[in-house]
Amino acid sequence: MITDQFNHLIEAIFAPLEGSVDAVTPAGILVLGLIIGLRHAMEADHVAAVSTIVTTSERKLSRAPLLGALWGLGHTATLFVAGLVVLLLAVSIPERVSGMMEFGVGVMLVFLGATVLTGFSAGKFLRGVFGQERHSHLHVHRDTGMVHSHDHDHHSDHRHGHKSLIVGMIHGMAGSGALMLAVLATIDSVPLGLAYIAIFGAGSIASMAGMSALIALPIAKAGRFKLDLVLKYAAAVVAIAIGIGLVYELGFVEQVFF
Repeated sequence: MITDQFNHLIEAIFAPLEGSVDAVTPAGILVLGLIIGLRHAMEADHVAAVSTIVTTSERKLSRAPLLGALWGLGHTATLFVAGLVVLLLAVSIPERVSGMMEFGVGVMLVFLGATVLTGFSAGKFLRGVFGQERHSHLHVHRDTGMVHSHDHDHHSDHRHGHKSLIVGMIHGMAGSGALMLAVLATIDSVPLGLAYIAIFGAGSIASMAGMSALIALPIAKAGRFKLDLVLKYAAAVVAIAIGIGLVYELGFVEQVFF
């Protein structure tokens, strides 16, 4: 599978760094957390998910690092909650739970790719069902002194990084995020464990922000030659392919739900 080959390549690059760290000392544990965090953001399914978000952003190059950082922030938030459970209750997250989360990531990737190909927006759909959030503004005509109000909505004027944040949260316990929690289970000190989560999160945020900028750069350049749409759809197809692969492998081969 292409994703496995890509992940193995990333792992091979970071393995020497991880192997050189003395994880016996508190400082070594924190350095290991940073390295794992940097590597974690580069996994194929993470890159594929963020690619679909970056390619649909109106200001791809300028917003890409922010979208990547928001992914890392959401990702860290989920791990922080799970990490607290591991530290305070001295339990470990079952491998089966991690597999279910990874299955959910596969479904999400298919959905993200499909929305890019079809132009479907869940946010617009929900606003259409429940109504637009409209704002009333007073308007004064200086020549006549007449005052009246008018309504408009801001949804067409700006976009938020909510999608990137939510995608990061869903990714939280999947993949090597589960590895981070496994390492966390071996740490006896709660403050040290929380510091480990924080530095892991910092590594994930920095790594994905940089990765998102790299993804956006060729897309922004391709816009000059009208090829950005091709790259946008290519990112969607890759995301769908990776998602279907995860769903098949975890749902039918490993049967994580049975």
